[in-house]
Amino acid sequence: MTSALVYAIYLIVAVLYVYALVDCIRTPVQRIRMLPKAGWLIIMVLFPILGAIAWRNLGRRSASAGDRVSAA
Repeated sequence: MTSALVYAIYLIVAVLYVYALVDCIRTPVQRIRMLPKAGWLIIMVLFPILGAIAWRNLGRRSASAGDRVSAA
């Protein structure tokens, strides 16, 4: 039972890490905050979990009002 929980946690961490790396690579330079793209990638490689969380919360700007698709 506990081994299944451990594998599930590893899977969640791996998915978060891969998502953050791909998102950083695909994000246009105009939407990146605080560091250049190479800096964010280095942080994510050196500190996978913290780097992915930092990228999600600090690294990219949210879409501007013109970029968002209206839900109407």
